[in-house]
Amino acid sequence: MLHTLLMAALLLAGQEPQQTGIITGAVVAPAQQEISGSVQVILLAPRYMDLWNTEVQKRLDLYWQQYQPTFRNRKEFFSEFSKQAHRDATNYVLTRMRRDASSKLSEYLIETSADGKFEFKNIPFGEYKILALGRIGNQDVMWQEFVDVRSTIPHFLELKKRVP
Repeated sequence: MLHTLLMAALLLAGQEPQQTGIITGAVVAPAQQEISGSVQVILLAPRYMDLWNTEVQKRLDLYWQQYQPTFRNRKEFFSEFSKQAHRDATNYVLTRMRRDASSKLSEYLIETSADGKFEFKNIPFGEYKILALGRIGNQDVMWQEFVDVRSTIPHFLELKKRVP
């Protein structure tokens, strides 16, 4: 047993440390509007990013199949159902992340400061999706952005792209 532990320690010592980066940014409200309170920011690692995309598409397909005649007559309804699909997919992924001890949820789910700024540190190199959930006036709003961390130089993002 001691021999196995020594071998494992030697192997780990010989490996290069995993490179990490920093993602820093701010959530931006549209002109003439103001974000109400802090915003919840979620960093989705590749496997959760894929799961989120799949869940959004599943829900959109289901809603389309069920309500296609209504959407043809009232196109504005699809936008509302699309928002709901994105919210439901986000809740689903967060639930999965909470159950998975290796998801680093405590590091990947943060609140913005009062001025809408956020920062994720020690992010392993890779592709990520950032989601931000907040309110503008009395409406729930979601922002999203894609980031590819391939450098130790901090990545600065302005989350402007709202869903949908």
